[in-house]
Amino acid sequence: MKAVNKIDVPSEHWDKLFAPSACLVMITTVDEAGRVNAASFGTCVRVCHDPVYISFTVGAPKDTAHNVLATSEFVVNVPPFEREILEKVRVVGLDFPPRVNELEKAGLTAIPAKSVQPPRIVECRSHFECKVEWTRQWLHRLMVVGKVVAASVDEDCLEPSGKIVWDKLKPAHYCGNAYKNGFVAAYQPMWVDMIYNEPIPPRPTDGK
Repeated sequence: MKAVNKIDVPSEHWDKLFAPSACLVMITTVDEAGRVNAASFGTCVRVCHDPVYISFTVGAPKDTAHNVLATSEFVVNVPPFEREILEKVRVVGLDFPPRVNELEKAGLTAIPAKSVQPPRIVECRSHFECKVEWTRQWLHRLMVVGKVVAASVDEDCLEPSGKIVWDKLKPAHYCGNAYKNGFVAAYQPMWVDMIYNEPIPPRPTDGK
């Protein structure tokens, strides 16, 4: 694998970096003994812009759920839309038994995070280190909301202004459980002008 230079991203650019607002990710956690777990998630959402918060849901019995409740930390790693890495995303998504390191099974490379204990994944191009803000049991799943405390990215994937170089970062979407092995690219932006130019009526102040 070629050498990759990760650069730290200042907090004013974190919101620009997590785009699209929901994307395919691999989330890394550790248990109380520091053992690494990784899992693939098709829906991971930025739920607040400033400060930046990220949310996902996970099956309540899963290692990821156990680990975030035990340590209150996780790292969101965003893989590119490239076949070689997407094949490994699928391996990470398999239902391995507890205390199995999915990164090793998939042939992925862990590097230390800057501010939390779970590692980043070298082959992913952007990373968001999070502290758990709150969790809620919902149906058979655990909803997790984390506050971003550090972010990093491959050096060639970010402009000096903090905006994404789309054809380098190449984020992806998962087509969903019904498709299993389906992914779509999410890195062809279209900049759309505002066509509405009439005054916007003021909002009512009575709470209605």
